[in-house]
Formats: sequence, structure tokens, C-alpha cells
Amino acid sequence: MLDDRLADSHVVVTGAAQGIGRGIATRVARAGADVSIFDTKVETAAETVAAVEAEGGEATVHEVDVSDAVSVADGVEAAVDDLGPIHGLVNNAGVQNAIPILETTEAEWEHHQDVNAKGTFLVSKAVASHMVEVGTEGAIVNVASTAAERAFPGQGAYATSKAGVVAFTKVLAKELGDRGITANAINPGTVDTPMVQQWLAEHAAEGDRTEAEVLQGALDSHTLNRMGQPEEIGHVAVLLLSEEGEWITGEAINVDGGYTSE
Repeated sequence: MLDDRLADSHVVVTGAAQGIGRGIATRVARAGADVSIFDTKVETAAETVAAVEAEGGEATVHEVDVSDAVSVADGVEAAVDDLGPIHGLVNNAGVQNAIPILETTEAEWEHHQDVNAKGTFLVSKAVASHMVEVGTEGAIVNVASTAAERAFPGQGAYATSKAGVVAFTKVLAKELGDRGITANAINPGTVDTPMVQQWLAEHAAEGDRTEAEVLQGALDSHTLNRMGQPEEIGHVAVLLLSEEGEWITGEAINVDGGYTSE
């Protein structure tokens, strides 16, 4: 199907080396965008470059630690040098570990906040500042999680960081609206990614269930009773990045197969 909603656009996607980030990068490329990939896994990101190019887009990879302001600033500068002004940003980089609160160390707590919440702030600030400077109207999409609103054991540090992303997004939308920049969040449910596979293994190790049993327990709460695919998150990202999403801002959209509809 022909999709040119993002033609001539330059979109930055963080954490795009694999998982949801790769699905988003591939999907925005199918809609006509060129993609700057921000990730620490530069070798793995080569597979995303190939996927973007297969869709007809151009892709560059920048080794960026989203929790480090200098690394982010350097990445934004390099992305603009390579592909021109930035029109859209998807903050997808994140970490998730299943750790009971009473066993969570300070370092583990801080790591989740640094990557998931602080990283979203740093990249949003850098890209939005660039957009304002060059006079580009565009969109910022932050990948949060259904964990931001639905509690699950072992997700204390992760859920807190993602709830922060949702709140940050709403404030960002208020502050950037008069600049012609929208800001929205996507809350994915259970999506077939390496992160979810890790989550399944961690929960299985904590109890007496197999990974398949842990997965089915999660899917029993999804109306559609299946995992989502990374590109299904990309479909919604394209909507929010495109002209069709210009009157949507400050929202946190659940893309979760009905997980939060109960």
C-alpha cells in the first residue's frame, strides 16, 4: 500500500536497534521518512538500517547514550548534518527489569529513571530546541507503557519511570503547542520484543511457571489474546507524526490489544 504521509521528513528514533524501535523506524520509512537511529547497540542497528532502506528510506546510525546530555547533543548535531532538519522524534529507548521493590537497589532504580525518564527529557529538549531554532513544526512521540497505569508485581522502578514519561509528555504538549509541535505518548501492551522475552524469563525464574505459562497469564488480560508486533506500534507513531495527527496532543494512547480495557 502506498503511504507517503511522512514524505521528505527526517525522523529520529531512539532505541531503534531492535524491538519496538526497529518496528517504528521501519514503519516511518514505509511512510516516506528518512531515519536517524540513536542507540548504543550500533552493530545490531545495522539490521534496522537494512530494514529502513528496504522500505526506500535513508538511515544513519549514531551511537547515543540518551541518559547523557553531551552524547544526546552530539547525536542531534550529527543527525542534522547527515539528513537535514528534524521533523519528528520518537523516544523509544528504554530498559525494563522485573525486580521486586524490596530487592531493588538504588543503582537499579536510578538506571530505569536515567534511561526511561531522563533520556526522554534530554532528547526531547535537544530536538525541540533544534525545531524551534530552525522554525520547524513537527511532532514528538514518547513510548511509555501500560505499566504506567496498570500495576504489575516487579515493575516498581519501570512503572514509575514510564508514568513519569506520560506526565512529562502532557507538560511538553502544553509548552510546545504554540510552537507548532505536538507531543503524545504511546502505551504499548505486551509486544513481541527482546525486552519482553527477557521479562518472561525473569518472571519464570522467580516462580514455578514456564515462560509460556507466564506469557499466557499476561495474554489472558489482553482482549485480542495475542502479543502485538513492533510495527503495530509503528502504525500509531506514523499517525501521530503525520498531518493526520496535527490536532492530537497531550495524549497517552494505549496500543495494547485491549489490555487496559477491562
